[in-house]
Amino acid sequence: MHDILLVIAGGSLITAFLKFIEFVIERFIHKKERKEDKAENIDDLRKEMKDHIEDTNREWKETLCDKNSALIEELRTAVLKLTEDSNERAKFEKYVGESLMALTHDKLVHLGKAYQKRGAITVAEQSNLTLLYRPYHDGLGGNHDGETWYNYCMNELPIVTEEKALEMDKKNA
Repeated sequence: MHDILLVIAGGSLITAFLKFIEFVIERFIHKKERKEDKAENIDDLRKEMKDHIEDTNREWKETLCDKNSALIEELRTAVLKLTEDSNERAKFEKYVGESLMALTHDKLVHLGKAYQKRGAITVAEQSNLTLLYRPYHDGLGGNHDGETWYNYCMNELPIVTEEKALEMDKKNA
């Protein structure tokens, strides 16, 4: 009977041991499955994050492209406006320069004829003619009649006092 008890006890021990081994194996498999589930979850999370980042990048690129396109269009418009303004300004400056040259030319010729009629010039009148002539000749490129009258008045006419010039003007009036 003792042998039977040993066999029963041994059988129970072997069964218990087998149950324990089965438990360990199941636990190992369960852990492995959990790890695989976690790995799948991590891979899923990585994929979701990657997709999210790609979507965000695409949205930013589209937004930036739209904003850049708008900025480029604004800059293009501004450059065209500045070019138009610049052309208009150049045209205006050209006509102002031509007008100044015409007015200065007229003044040099008018004064030159008046001093010729008088037959003399004062030092103040020479200074005034020089103030008119320099920008006319050097800045505006004027010459011909204006230059001829300037040179005549500066080099050919005698210099007189203000009082003498007034006397001569009264005689010629």
